[in-house]
Amino acid sequence: MILKHSIFYFLFVIASVLISCLTTSASDDNPGYKVIFKGISDKELLADIQSISDAYNFRHETESAYLLQKMADSDMKKFIQLLKSRGFYNASVKSEVDTKTAPLKLNFIFDTGDSFLLKSVNLEFAEGPFEDSPKLPGINKLGLVLDSPFSSLAVLEAQDELIRIIRSRGFPFVKIFDREVIVDHQDQAVSVAFYIDTGPRAFFGPTSVTGLAGIDESYVKGKIPWKEGDIFNGNLIEELGKELSGLGLFASVRISEGEDVDSSSRVSTTIEVTERKHRSVSAGLQYLTDEGPGAKLSWENRNIFNKGEKLSTSLELSKVTTASETGFRKQDFLLNDQTLRLSLRLSDYHPDAYESRSITGSAYIDRDLTKIFSAGGGLALKTSSIEQLESIESYYLFSFPVYFEMDKTSDLLDPVIGDRLSLQFTPYYQISGARATFGKALMSYKRYIRISRKPLVVIAASIKASILKGAQREDIPADERLYAGGGGSVRGYKYQTVGPLAEDVPLGGKSLFESSLEVRLRLSDRFGLVTFLDGGTAYAENIFSHDYPLKWGTGIGFRYYTPVGPFRLDLGMPLDKREGIDNSYQVYISLGQAF
Repeated sequence: MILKHSIFYFLFVIASVLISCLTTSASDDNPGYKVIFKGISDKELLADIQSISDAYNFRHETESAYLLQKMADSDMKKFIQLLKSRGFYNASVKSEVDTKTAPLKLNFIFDTGDSFLLKSVNLEFAEGPFEDSPKLPGINKLGLVLDSPFSSLAVLEAQDELIRIIRSRGFPFVKIFDREVIVDHQDQAVSVAFYIDTGPRAFFGPTSVTGLAGIDESYVKGKIPWKEGDIFNGNLIEELGKELSGLGLFASVRISEGEDVDSSSRVSTTIEVTERKHRSVSAGLQYLTDEGPGAKLSWENRNIFNKGEKLSTSLELSKVTTASETGFRKQDFLLNDQTLRLSLRLSDYHPDAYESRSITGSAYIDRDLTKIFSAGGGLALKTSSIEQLESIESYYLFSFPVYFEMDKTSDLLDPVIGDRLSLQFTPYYQISGARATFGKALMSYKRYIRISRKPLVVIAASIKASILKGAQREDIPADERLYAGGGGSVRGYKYQTVGPLAEDVPLGGKSLFESSLEVRLRLSDRFGLVTFLDGGTAYAENIFSHDYPLKWGTGIGFRYYTPVGPFRLDLGMPLDKREGIDNSYQVYISLGQAF
């Protein structure tokens, strides 16, 4: 068994390496001529040089030696400009066209020399300090590090950050009056100086809103994070723009301040919006080998009472699920950054493990604690009829779920960097029958690490653990027990079959552990590949019981990137195939990354 696992792990690593090589091999298929870059060891610098090279980007076309040399001469001028922007002021580059080979070969030979270092950064007021001068930030706050390689891009980004910081301190009309970059070739050093024109210090004045049609103006103004008379802060304007754009109510949002201050040193603000259609209909399709094809139809109105309230309804259809759900969401319920969610769900769910017909009503209050932390809780009532192993039971459950979440990722559907943590606890009280009570705890953590930009390569890892306490497994409804296996769990195994079984019928467990590792390679703006390794199982009682060893699955996946998220096709294979239970592979098709 150890040898078997080692072979599959070796194949997983080999598949990852092959995927990472595909872009290189594919890009050199059938070239009209070859382009070789010598003397550049930094991969990111090489990628940037290749991106601006006409000779490299048109290498699939056939050119004469004369035209190829003309293209190379043009490229070398751009290369020198790029190298100087990275601090290589003594850099040189030569080109050679080798006409003795077929196809032709163009060699670029680089001598970058040492990168010049950033020796000093001075921040000065264009007209000298005055009574209300803002406190200037340290250069570390601007992202600049002394004695590090000079970068013109870093200087430009520092200038933008300097303006942002001073705007946040009450000066809406700040600008950089002048910027000096002095290059010392003898010491191979660069000095930078910013001369700042702050303009007048200002306070927030009146705010007007334009472009509204069906949305109440008081709703938009209720989102404003400042009061008239507060000291001006440009960061608050940026935050408001992001919040309004994220509501899903506007096609465009633009916030601007007036051109000057009034007699009271106040500056007016204008919010210009263009409303988008508030009603929409959407449809989604998926296919899972073990669950068959599935579809979801949904309708929503994102402004039902003219203050951003959302009413939605959906219908899910598949081989194992027939369900409809109606939901209502009201933002800024009682307090800002607080949301009320109401839902009613009717479900007929019949996987291999059991058959369940249920009605669930729930009410939640969600609160954004900070930009990355949120928490919430609520109550739910669920009535269900469940059949398992020819036994039918009816349940009436009250539950009181609470949760805490942290999200530092770069994107909801396709994160590249960051991490997510979710902690949930739900106590259940059965108000009929045996009146058993139990609690369900869940912890999940996901981490995303970008290891390369060009091509984009991301390592994604996930770990999940859950446990049920307070009642015997047989007294817990089958649809509330814990199961492993399937497209959102351990890929390669049939849905819910990893864990306790009665012959081939899943029984569910009282604890669960799952982990996943993916190597994600984005080949282009539209296409990507993935290799993955999943492991996990459900346990009848205690987590990590020796009675239920972890099951492992591996495979490869294809991604097609759409404006609403990546389209996913995964092929998963079980590494611990069980005769009569597991197939040789499973196919998963859906929208969004696996995790």
